[in-house]
Amino acid sequence: MKTHQQPVGVCVILLNSQGQILLGRRKNGYKSGEYGLPGGHVDVDELTEQAAIREVLEETGIKGLNFTFLGLVRENQGEYDFIHFVYVAKLTDQEPKLTEPNKCEGWEWFDQNSKFDNVLRGHYAAIKLFLDKKTLADLPK
Repeated sequence: MKTHQQPVGVCVILLNSQGQILLGRRKNGYKSGEYGLPGGHVDVDELTEQAAIREVLEETGIKGLNFTFLGLVRENQGEYDFIHFVYVAKLTDQEPKLTEPNKCEGWEWFDQNSKFDNVLRGHYAAIKLFLDKKTLADLPK
């Protein structure tokens, strides 16, 4: 049961068998029109890995994945810092479904050498952590 949102979230780098990264174009909400990884707020008293599992299922219909914790992104969003716990999971035989069409225009696979233009700032930092094999990104204003 959600009581209130805190400035803590998860984002998940989902990889397909070709090593491509899944991104969805956001709509009707925060930074509409930009691409983002599956993810969202961590509920009060919810473990971050549980939040990652829940968000991936809610947003893509994908379940039964093994999640690996990658690192943290601290993103200043003006009035507060938002902390992203970043996880990675590899898909084997499942494809994402558009389960929240009111929040996402659709899911697309991107090669790891893509420019990642128009990606949410904190999610872009998460992708860079993965690509650069790092564990922390600190994003000032």
